[in-house]
Amino acid sequence: MFENFFFVGLPYITLLLFLGGSAYRAFTTMKSRFRGKPDWSVRGDFLWTTRSTGFFGRASIGPATLCLHWGLVILILSHILGFFGGGLNSPSLVEVFRWAGMFGGILLFYGASWAFVRRLIKPQLRAMSTTEDYLVLLFLIVISGLGLYTSAVQLIFGLSYGLGPWLYGLLTFRPDPTLLSGFPLLAKLHLIVNFIFLAWFPFTKLVHMFSYPFGYITRPYISMRSYVALKR
Repeated sequence: MFENFFFVGLPYITLLLFLGGSAYRAFTTMKSRFRGKPDWSVRGDFLWTTRSTGFFGRASIGPATLCLHWGLVILILSHILGFFGGGLNSPSLVEVFRWAGMFGGILLFYGASWAFVRRLIKPQLRAMSTTEDYLVLLFLIVISGLGLYTSAVQLIFGLSYGLGPWLYGLLTFRPDPTLLSGFPLLAKLHLIVNFIFLAWFPFTKLVHMFSYPFGYITRPYISMRSYVALKR
């Protein structure tokens, strides 16, 4: 019963909320109030700002944001390769997923952890932070931490051979949760927390990833002056 809910019902609920919620937020706010026309870009009126914290502790935000963003990119790409590798029974793709996923997980865990600590130790960041800011980072820490513990500590590999066919069954509406019955508990928790996070994703500030960044190319230059220059 529990496996049917977590590995059949929950994935479909997540997919519905992830796609439907993202589309709703995009198409209901993509018309810029300033220009009166649809604008699917970072300059549009999406109402999904990330509430930038780069003004405070700039020396510490650089490594954190680079590791967090590149970790996510590497993890997404490596997981796609892992799913295909498991579905196609390709050891080479599964091996790429193993090492690239571990590397991306380390980057994400470090970046999210340091970003979380920054919000706790910087008074300015604590003042401007919301509950969502902390929860998003905690989700990323837990997700990456569970994945790293399973792969780097427990040394459990080859789960893609069950995940690939299971995912294919979901997409073809022939789900088979028994394919995951032999998975260790932490690996199952890793999946479940991911589903919950992706279901919540469209309603957080993370939807800014769907805004294409090409507006940066044509935007006016921003005049930047050093602190030394201002003192003069």
